[in-house]
Amino acid sequence: MTLIAEIKFQEQHQQLTVIPREHSKNILAYLHKHYAEKVTINDSATAVNISPKECIRSFKKNIHQTPIEYLLNYRVEQAKKILRHSELSITDIALRAVFSTSYSGVKYLRNG
Repeated sequence: MTLIAEIKFQEQHQQLTVIPREHSKNILAYLHKHYAEKVTINDSATAVNISPKECIRSFKKNIHQTPIEYLLNYRVEQAKKILRHSELSITDIALRAVFSTSYSGVKYLRNG
């Protein structure tokens, strides 16, 4: 009887830890797909059918950044790749990566 109770407990615990990881994985996929668009926490949460608060909590627990922090860093990395492999200006690249102004994009590209 104790063994059965322990197995049920472990199954429940495993589900509790797998679900946030799955949410984080799905949020990552959403952010990668939509990084060049204006993305909000609500957009990310809605995409994986959870609340904005749960979106931030589970993502931060698993990725150690908020979704918006991750998105900003991902945009910088994508902009760097474009910068290395194209003739586009820094301004054009910053605008493609959805920085609010070319100045903010240039600042991140130069410091990143």
